[in-house]
Amino acid sequence: MRQRLPSLVFGIANLLTAAVVAVGVFAALPARWAPVDVAAAVLTALELTSAAGLLSGAAWAANVARVACAAALVLGLLLVTALAVTVGWLSGIYGPVGRGGAIVLALVAALALPYLVVLPALELVWLRPSKTP
Repeated sequence: MRQRLPSLVFGIANLLTAAVVAVGVFAALPARWAPVDVAAAVLTALELTSAAGLLSGAAWAANVARVACAAALVLGLLLVTALAVTVGWLSGIYGPVGRGGAIVLALVAALALPYLVVLPALELVWLRPSKTP
């Protein structure tokens, strides 16, 4: 298994990501939409399983963490891209009236970026297979 300190750090980070996704989607969103709810539920389950494996030092932890990171990275890039396009559309079409909504969506994108893009990318770099001579 990998070094213990990074496993603990990434395990705790995955727990935090699972909490942020669950609260953000299931508590903060005012309306339910099945594709978003299913994606959030799957990602939350993957992140929790990954965190449990990394924190316990299980042999399967690296494989589950890779899957969780890949899923988070794909969903995070989709989310940030969709929010960026929507921000541009709102400000362009609605002008000053749309700027308020555009600012809120830009803040959501800025908050999602570290948890759903940067952290999974760093974790995937850490999880890459090591080269042995």
